[in-house]
Amino acid sequence: MMTELQKDLLKEYVNVFIGQAASMLSDMANQRVLLSVPEVEIVNMSDEKGALDRPLFSHGHIVSSSMKFGHEFSGRALLIFPAQKAKLLVDACMGMASSSIEENSFDLIDTDFDVLKEISNVILNSVIGEFSNLIGTTVEFSIPDVEVVFVSEDEQKMYLKNNVYMMMLYTSFELEKAQVEGVVIVALGLNSLNKLLGKIDEVLGEL
Repeated sequence: MMTELQKDLLKEYVNVFIGQAASMLSDMANQRVLLSVPEVEIVNMSDEKGALDRPLFSHGHIVSSSMKFGHEFSGRALLIFPAQKAKLLVDACMGMASSSIEENSFDLIDTDFDVLKEISNVILNSVIGEFSNLIGTTVEFSIPDVEVVFVSEDEQKMYLKNNVYMMMLYTSFELEKAQVEGVVIVALGLNSLNKLLGKIDEVLGEL
């Protein structure tokens, strides 16, 4: 689906886009936020053999924030954290000291969900907005839908079953005082995926 040159250039763009989102998140959490170099992969979810060669995200209880975007570049963006990690991130953004959280503790209150929606807006709007700027189009965003769900490792593909092509951006968030691991997943339709790869080819041709 992608050549190595396309993948390398796309990773460079993603690294910049995620870095900008991390800078905004750093301001919200009032502490330094570091991101690992993202991995970029495009898979065909209808391919039973090779779609999920490895887990997409930590299985178990997760906080999933989903945002639809549309117009000429359309799809669905997800921000997924293990539920415990989401609570640590919320506490940081609320200016609360990180405390030890029991392994099976993932209680979130209404205020936590409000903060997670704001975090999702910052990260997903930044990433998708930069993609739309790269392509030279505009997008419309929905309000993030945040939920806590239990997803087993075997159910991960079922959780994403409505999407055919998945552009997955794997990244870890590291705050100064707490390790917060998450994954950004961008699900694109074939037309939008082709628009993105077409722009990547155009840039490669100019280099």
